[in-house]
Amino acid sequence: MTPARRAAAALLAVPVLLTAAACGGSASPAPRQVSPPPAAGSAGERTGAVWTSGLNSSGQLGRPGAESDPGLAPVSGAGGGRLDGVRAVAGGGRHSLAIVGAGGEVVAWGANDHGQLGDGTTRDRNVPVPVRAPGGGRLGGVVAIGANNDFSMALRRDGTVVTWGEGSSGQRGIGERAAPRLPTTVRAPDGNGPLTGITAIAADGHTELALHRDGQVLAWGANDYGNLGDGTREDRSLPVPVRGLAGEGHLTGVARIAVAGQHGLALLRDGRVASWGHNDLGQLGDGTRRDRLVPALVKGVRGKGDLGGVSAIAAAEKHNYALRDNGTVVAWGNNTAGQLGDGTVQLRTEPVPVVGRSTDDERLRRAAHVFAGEAYGAAILTDGTTLTWGAGGSGQLGSGKRAPRSRPGPVAAAAGTAPGKALSVGAGERHLILLVSP
Repeated sequence: MTPARRAAAALLAVPVLLTAAACGGSASPAPRQVSPPPAAGSAGERTGAVWTSGLNSSGQLGRPGAESDPGLAPVSGAGGGRLDGVRAVAGGGRHSLAIVGAGGEVVAWGANDHGQLGDGTTRDRNVPVPVRAPGGGRLGGVVAIGANNDFSMALRRDGTVVTWGEGSSGQRGIGERAAPRLPTTVRAPDGNGPLTGITAIAADGHTELALHRDGQVLAWGANDYGNLGDGTREDRSLPVPVRGLAGEGHLTGVARIAVAGQHGLALLRDGRVASWGHNDLGQLGDGTRRDRLVPALVKGVRGKGDLGGVSAIAAAEKHNYALRDNGTVVAWGNNTAGQLGDGTVQLRTEPVPVVGRSTDDERLRRAAHVFAGEAYGAAILTDGTTLTWGAGGSGQLGSGKRAPRSRPGPVAAAAGTAPGKALSVGAGERHLILLVSP
């Protein structure tokens, strides 16, 4: 897959109280306590069943059927029946992941040509198989997962990070551009021992991010456009710190991270958002289309001041979302398929509101979670309702149709069945993974 077709990455985080409040040496307003909703890919207390729709060319829907399916239907478990008892889901380019059970074990299904299923083979699977741990056995103790392109990663309860799949850009984080068949543990910046103290991860598939418990952001992998935010264009096979605003010091005081399509985002604890990397279609949200090698603040809605009052972020290949404290969502970047959800197909270099379902509703309201796919988006409302918008040609909107839409609309289950209330979403490249309550 070419860099231009990199899939969306899900924002991944485990709730944690951070104490840092500033970005580098830059002045900032008095910090507020951000209380983000549970992030995509992070294991929640509630468990549910998994439903999927969209492209199924490599078995990424986890169930038999046509090459694509626009209607949601349950994933099949390895022993028959439905896959349930799931705490988190994540979607890659052509594969899917889930955290199952109290032990935090990870299962995977779909494409496996680059070892992205982590089972030690390169055989595709249309039913879930256990991911193996570095050193043998099943990968367990996992509290967050991420996937993108032909790559997967997991955050373990002990603060270490495990990666598997593609490694040609150094995205495995092991100090070399290699792709061992079995999962490996990301190493510390100096290469001695494992990276530790991590509270959140974000997967791009080529460039990866990790949030340290001290509020700093680390990055590794591809860096063609300043994706790593370290002020260079040099690929890194070991983690390096992301620079602070305007390149001063290191980026700190971060509550959430997201990465996709050669650019990164960080939600600061004062509710503002920083961005860096590629900006060909306005995905940095700074009002320009110029790349940046270090972070700067995303502008406010329609360019007024700086964007603030944000509680969660999500990044896709060329567009992004920010969930605000008042339950509304703003978006910016590419919009050729209506993925900004503003009722148009107009590119936006500054944030604009995602609109509601009806033509007379200027803003989507009561959003509790937001997720970003390659050219589409999804939101879960406070009542558990799932809405999707953007590209739909492969059925990834779960709407029952293979068509795009430029404003949010409902999902539809296949065969007259209906999923329960949504707990979380995994936004694959062209397939949707919905975690629903029993």
